Parts: sequence; C-alpha cells; structure tokens
Amino acid sequence: MKTMEAKSSEFVFFLGAGASVAAGVPDTYSFVRKFVDSIHNDDKRETIEKIIEILKKWKKNDIDIELLLETLTKLKNKENEPLLQFYSHGNFILDGYYDKAPLIDDLKDFIKSKAIVSEEKIQYFQPLLALIEEFRPLDIISVNYDTSIEQFCNVHKLAYQDGFDVHWNPKNFRTEHTDIRLYKLHGSVMWYQTDRGDYIKLPVMTEESNIQLITGEKAENLMLYPMQKWDYAEPFLELSVEIKRLLESETCKFLVVVGYSFRDEHIIRILWDAARKNRDLHIVLIDPNAYQIYFEKLQYYDNNQTNPSSLNGKVICLPYLFEKVVPYLKNYYLTNLKVGLSCEVAQHGAEISGLPPAWVFCLENFVAAEYTDKVEAILKRNPLDIENFPMQSLDFPLKMAINLSLGGKEKKAIESFRIFCDQMRKISIDKLHIRLDLSQRPRITNNSPNFHLKLEFNFLSNNQGGGSFISGDKFIEFIVTRLEFCQNRMELSGKNKSKAKNIFNFIKKMREYLEPFNNGVIDFEDYLLLRKSQITDIETIKNDYKNLQTNFTLPQARILEDRIEHIEREIIKDIIR
Repeated sequence: MKTMEAKSSEFVFFLGAGASVAAGVPDTYSFVRKFVDSIHNDDKRETIEKIIEILKKWKKNDIDIELLLETLTKLKNKENEPLLQFYSHGNFILDGYYDKAPLIDDLKDFIKSKAIVSEEKIQYFQPLLALIEEFRPLDIISVNYDTSIEQFCNVHKLAYQDGFDVHWNPKNFRTEHTDIRLYKLHGSVMWYQTDRGDYIKLPVMTEESNIQLITGEKAENLMLYPMQKWDYAEPFLELSVEIKRLLESETCKFLVVVGYSFRDEHIIRILWDAARKNRDLHIVLIDPNAYQIYFEKLQYYDNNQTNPSSLNGKVICLPYLFEKVVPYLKNYYLTNLKVGLSCEVAQHGAEISGLPPAWVFCLENFVAAEYTDKVEAILKRNPLDIENFPMQSLDFPLKMAINLSLGGKEKKAIESFRIFCDQMRKISIDKLHIRLDLSQRPRITNNSPNFHLKLEFNFLSNNQGGGSFISGDKFIEFIVTRLEFCQNRMELSGKNKSKAKNIFNFIKKMREYLEPFNNGVIDFEDYLLLRKSQITDIETIKNDYKNLQTNFTLPQARILEDRIEHIEREIIKDIIR
C-alpha cells in the first residue's frame, strides 16, 4: 500500500460528544441518567444512585459519564490512592454497598451498547461530503468512542484511515487515496488491547467490552477515560503527537470543534501551543454553550481570566446544534470566514501603503461568519458612518445581537440591540419621507387623479452630495430577510424561549407595519382606510386630499406629505419604544 506525507487539511474537524447526539448516542450527562435507568438489580441501583448523589453534592451540578467511570475505578482501587493516607478516623460512606468492580464492567458495556451507531442515523453528516471533495483527505479528530464517522464512511463508500489495519499501524495515516483521516484520541468501541499487550481493531457487533479471541487471548476495549490520561497506551501517545503536528502545520487554518466541553486539560494545551506556533489558526466552536466554553476554557491561561491565551480573539462561537448548522458550514460560514480574513490582510496592506481601507467589506464577511470578536475589534477602531452605510448600520448590530443572545451573552446582546434600535430610529423616523406620487398605478376616479404614498429614506446631503438613498421597497426587503434570519438562527439553536425571541418579535412588528406598503407604495385611499382608527383629524386630511385632486399645487402637496410623515413617525416610535 503506497504511502505519502500526511499534510494537514485547511479545515480540520474536532468532534466531541455533542457531534453524535443526533445519531442517537447520549451526551455525557444523559449517559448517566440512561445508565441508571438500565440497571434492574436493586443492590446495584442503590449503590450507583448513592455515588451519583455524593458526586452531585460535591460538584453542585449534574455529573457526566466520564466522572462517574473515573469515580468507580478509583473506588475499586481506593487503597492505592495516596491522598487517602492523609486522613484518619474517617468512615467510608459506601461501606456495606454493592461491590464497585461489576459496576465498572456494567458501565463500560453500557457505553459500548450505545456507541454502535446504525446506518440510518448518520444522514446529518452528509454535508461533509462537499468538504471531503474539496479538501481530501479531510482530517477529523474525535474524542468519541462511537462509530458515527466509520458508519458514515461505510454508507458513502469513503476510504478512511484510523491508524489500524488489523493491528495498530500509524503509517496508515499516510496511505494514498484516503478520504478521511480519523484520529480517535480516546479510543473506540472497535479497538481492543489484548492481554499480551497488542492493539487491534475488531469491527464486530458485540455489546460486551471484554472478549476472547480465537487465539485464546483475552481482549478489552481500548477506551481512554480522564483518569487514565497519562497511562501508557501506544496509540494514544502517537495520536496526540500526530494531531499536534497537524494543527501546527502552516496548511491548517481552521479547526471546527463540535460539541466538546474541553474537559481534557492536555487537549487545551495542545491547542494553545498550536495557536502560538500557527498564527493563522482559528477555531470555529459549534455548541449551544459555545461562548461559555470559550470564556471558561480557551480564552485565558488562568482561572481568574486575567491572562489572555493565544486563542483570545481567534474563536468563532456558533451557539447552534451541529446537525442543524452543518448544511451551512462550507458555503456560508467557512467561506465568509476565509474571505473576511483575506480582506482583512488586504485592508491592513492598504493602510500601510497610505490608502484608505474599506473595512465595511471585511465586516460584511465577518458578520456573516458570526465572528463577533473580530467585528467588535474592527468597529471599535473604525465606526461605521450611517450616512454612507445605512443598511449595514442596521444589519451588523442586529445579527450580532441574535448570535450573542442565543449564545447566552445577554449583556453584549443588549448593547448590540440598542445600537440596532438607535440606527433604526435614525433611519425609519428621522430620515422617513412620504411622497405623493401619480406615477405608480395611475388611474382617474370621478375625473380626479388618484395619488399614491411612497416611502423613502433619504440620507442625501444637500451640502456635500454624499450619503445614501433607500427606497421603501428596499427597506421592506431588508426587514423581511432579517426576520427570516432571526427565525433561522433560533431554529439552529433549538432555543425557542431565548431572549432572541424578543428581537424576532420586534422585527416582526416592523414587518407587519410595512406590509400594507406593497413595494414601498400604498394607494392614498387604501392608506386612509388603514389608518382611520389612528388619525384623529382624518376628515381634515380627506378634505385636503380632495382639494389636492382638483387643484394640485406643490406647497399643498408638501403640507399633506408632512402630516402623513408625522403620523407614520409616531407609529414607528411606538414600535421601537
């Protein structure tokens, strides 16, 4: 089998437990609940419930499957724990409870039973095919034991290498004609270590973690748990070295991390080291708790959050469900991110050359990629001019507010939404103009001309000739598309009760307000029917309109337009307020 140098992909994936939830594999917390529910032996159940109760009191939170397995293993071998030698006269709380050793085997067998993924449950990985086509071979790092990626490769007839043929052989990562290189840092339900110290892969359907080979050897599942991090196991050590080399490679630009909470300190340090050496490395973090994970685990070297790490400002947080967002990953998020970073380099080059930089183009891509740290940094140095970029001044803070709100960054979300509302006030109230227009759908009623009202938002400067003009139909189109954006992002996050819904409801009210103005225009008589309950002097306006129909003058038309503008501004003020 021919081998080659294993160069890193431009995009590398890192899969945590959250990447396999849609395939039916429990996440690390629901694993615990499902395991307890699976126990029918009363003595075993009583023991495991007591252990979980003690751990919850200690953690002051729910516990995950890794902590439970780590605890069971330490309880089994508690006499070997050096820390316990420093306590005296202590009573062991679990004296008299069921033995821990069988519970460990039960838990390992349960993990394996849930980690074997069926073919029909991995369809949501299908958008990765486009990335494989462009960046073959695609590097995927995983800390999951399940068979999601292996099953995905099987269904789509993809050639993958995971360091095994039958025996462990890391040279396989350099095999030609490979579609996916799969680095399973914590092992797999298909990997075994024999009692003679060999490492083998057996793709057999068994829910037991201990098996016997036809050679007479006994083999146990090779799955690495947190407490075992520094235990010697050849595949894990070589895999760690391999992914460190990949991430530090100058060809690696983006690490897409999915559903991983960074509980493993050594993996965090690998990423910090890689970001120091590979200055182009950015992380796209996909998880409903992405911002919390970034802040607590990656952004700072210290627990006091005072010493920014090499990843500070280089993480794009997408607080969404992986199976929902993966269809948008290649052609939307990653494409916009690449273009934005290239544009940033070009604008820095323009500044060095003494040319005026066009930061708005970078911002458009970074806002689309939801790279909030970068957008904030650029806007801090180069605030947008609403006179020249009115729609961007609305668009950027709105999209930022939605992303931040869904990510649980409420304070920043409120700041962005206030900026949006302030810009909306300036555009839809301060710059609103109503024009009486005879050119739209002209008709004669009772020998009198029929006028229409036309919405306009005028930023044109009489003195300098700069600024922008927004037609009513363009403004309506903007509101409609941004309403769809808000709805889409809430669907991606799966958070229907998020405060982002308040933002959605505000945009919805603006859409309802603009709906009667078809393409920014409304028949004057239709307008009077629309506003009859909101205009106190409607008879006066009707009379003015009739007079205008029989004796049209520009000054009288302007007076009527001003009255309509005042009415519309008050209505919009109520919506914004």
